[in-house]
Amino acid sequence: MKFKDLSLSLKLYISILVLIIIPLIIVGIYLNHQFSQFALNKASENALQTLKQTENSFDSLVTDTNDISVRILSNELVQEYTKGKMGDQAEYEKMYWNISDWVDNVVGSKNYFDSISLYSLNHVIFHRGRQAQDLDQKIFGRANRLKGRGYWETSSGKISYYRAIMDMQSLGRMLGIERFDIREESLYQFYKKMNSYSGSQIFLIDSSGRVLSSTERNRMGENLDHIDYVRKTLHLKNGYFTARIQGERSIVLFYTIEATNWTLIQSIPEHSFTSVKTTINTILFIVILLCIFFGILFSFVQHKYMVKPLRNLQKEMEKLKTGNFDISLNIDSKDEMGEVSNGFVRMAKQLNNTINDVYLTKIKQREAELKALESQINPHFLYNTLDSIHWLAIKHKNYDVSEQIEALADIFKHVLNKGEPFVTLRQEVDFLENYMFIQKQKYGKRLQLHIDIPPEILDYKMPKLVLQPLVENAIIHGLEQVIEGGLIEININRVDKGLKFIVSDNGVGVDEDEIKQMMSNIKEAKHVFALKNIDDRIKINYGQEYGLSFTSKSGVGTRVEVLIPLVE
Repeated sequence: MKFKDLSLSLKLYISILVLIIIPLIIVGIYLNHQFSQFALNKASENALQTLKQTENSFDSLVTDTNDISVRILSNELVQEYTKGKMGDQAEYEKMYWNISDWVDNVVGSKNYFDSISLYSLNHVIFHRGRQAQDLDQKIFGRANRLKGRGYWETSSGKISYYRAIMDMQSLGRMLGIERFDIREESLYQFYKKMNSYSGSQIFLIDSSGRVLSSTERNRMGENLDHIDYVRKTLHLKNGYFTARIQGERSIVLFYTIEATNWTLIQSIPEHSFTSVKTTINTILFIVILLCIFFGILFSFVQHKYMVKPLRNLQKEMEKLKTGNFDISLNIDSKDEMGEVSNGFVRMAKQLNNTINDVYLTKIKQREAELKALESQINPHFLYNTLDSIHWLAIKHKNYDVSEQIEALADIFKHVLNKGEPFVTLRQEVDFLENYMFIQKQKYGKRLQLHIDIPPEILDYKMPKLVLQPLVENAIIHGLEQVIEGGLIEININRVDKGLKFIVSDNGVGVDEDEIKQMMSNIKEAKHVFALKNIDDRIKINYGQEYGLSFTSKSGVGTRVEVLIPLVE
C-alpha cells in the first residue's frame, strides 16, 4: 500500500517516527559521540595541564642542582682541596670538614640529594650523604670534554648529575668531578598527588625508556621502550593521545623535561572520565525523551483537533452519499477545521433545500400544467357558448346583455391566451377592466377602481391572472359589506428588483396573522387559495426572493404587494 493511501492518523504517526523520533535518535547518537569526544578532549587537556604543574618542581630541581654545582666548583676551598695542597693529615681533615659545613650550608633545606660527592682524577675525595661509588672512566672522559658543563646520567635505576671541576687558575685543566645523586622519593613527591584518577599510572622515564620513578613502585628501573605508547612519547615533546593499555582504552598524557630529556607519562583509563560522559548522556537522553514526549503530545493534539473531526466529517459525508441529509456534527472550534465542517453542514442544508425546492417546483409545475389542461376545457366551451349568446342578444337588440357577454367573453379569451402563461402588463390591465365592467353592473356606484401605471412599463411581461384575483378578493372580503365609497387602488411601479404591484382597498379588513398562517399551512391553504396560488406561481417562475406580501388592519383595509422581475 502506498503512503498516500494510508489513513491520516497512520500517516501522522509514521511522519512523527520518521521525521522526529528516528532523526532525534540519530542526532542524539552523533551528538553523544561528538560531545563525549569533546568532553574527553577537554578532560584530557585539563589533566595534561594538571600534570604539567609538576614541571616547575622538576625545573627547580634542575636549577638548584646546577646552581649548587657551580658554587661548589668555584669555591676556593674546593679548588685547593681538589688540587691536594694540604700539608698534613690534620690540615686535610680540617679542610674536609670546612667544605662539609659549607656544602651543608649551601644545600640548606633542599632534600633532593641522596648524596653529593667530589672526585679527584683517581678516587673519591669528599662525599655527603650515602657512600659514594667509584666512577667509570667514561664519566671522566665525557666530563672533560664538556669542560665544566654539567650533564645528567641514569644508570642502574639511579639518577645522577655530573660536572667537571675545572682549575680556575689554569684554563682547560680538569681537577676533578662533582656528582649529585638524586633521591627518587623526592621525584615521586612531585607527581604523587596527580595520581587521583582511578586506574591511573605515572612513569618518569629517561630518553632510553628506562623508568626513573613511577607510581608503580615495583617497576622502578624497568625499560619500557618495547611498549608502543611509551615509544611514541619518546619522539614527541608533549601532548596526549588514545591508546589501548592492557586491553583497555586509555588516555596517555606526557611532556618532556627539556634540561634532562626525561619524559613524564600518565595513563588514565577512559572510564575514569565517565562522570562527564554520563552527565552528557543523561542530558541527551532527557532531551530526546522530552522531544519524543512532545512529539506524542503533538500527535495527540493533531488527532483530537484534526484527525477526529475529519473522521466525523467523513462519516457524515458517507451519510450524504446515501441521500441522508440528517447531518449531525458537533462543531466547537472556529479554526480551519471548524470552517470546513460548518461549510459542509451549510452545503448539506443548502443542497437539501435545493433538492426539495427543485423537486417541489417540478411537482407544482406538473400540477399547474394538469390544472391548466383541465381548466382550458371549460373556458373553451364557455367562450364558444357566450359568443353564440352574444350574437343572439344583438339579434334581439338587447345591447346591455350583449356588452356584458362580450366583456365576459374577453375575460375567457384572456384566461385561455392560447395556452401561454404570460401576458403583457397592458393585457392584464385590459382583462381587469373587463372584469370590473361586469362587477359595476352589480355594485354600481358603491365600487370604484383606480389604476395608476406609467405607460412605459405596459409592455413588460408578467404571469396572467395576478391582478384580477386580488381585486376579486378585495371586493368579496373587504368591500362586500361597504354600502358606499368602496375604493380599490392599483399602483404599479418599477423598482430596483423589478415591478411592484400594490392592490389596496378601504374595506373592513381581516386578521393579518390568520391569513399569513393559512398561507404557510398546507392544510389551511385552501381558505386563501387565490393569494397562495399567486405567490406559488411567482416563486416557481422567478425564485424565492419574489412573490406576495400581505398586510391588513380591521376597519382600515387591506394592502397586498406583489414583486416580479422585469421581463421584456
